Amino acid sequence: MKIAFNLWNIGEVLGALDKARRLGRIDEHEHSITRRRFLREIRRMVKLGVMAAVPVKVKVLMKAWKLTEKHHIYVADALQIASAKHVKAEKFLTGDQKLHEVAMAKGLSSTLLC
Repeated sequence: MKIAFNLWNIGEVLGALDKARRLGRIDEHEHSITRRRFLREIRRMVKLGVMAAVPVKVKVLMKAWKLTEKHHIYVADALQIASAKHVKAEKFLTGDQKLHEVAMAKGLSSTLLC
């Protein structure tokens, strides 16, 4: 099974790491190491062919906007669902109950990780 993610998600992870640094949950050194390891792992998995990066396409983004308005979810979350639909994902994994419910409503085989 290949893992797929939208390129937008990389920015979300980097933003979460930055927030952790700003809030003092991790220091500058930990931030630097974690950021570097994360980006290196993404590149490695893409090169190995076990992960696919879904580009942010206008068509997918427009579908995400509709999901945002219809289901009252963040556009970043909606983009995950629209991207999964775009690549015909076999499985959708999330730790967010609302996102899981919307994914299921959109016909994705979603698993709630808790």
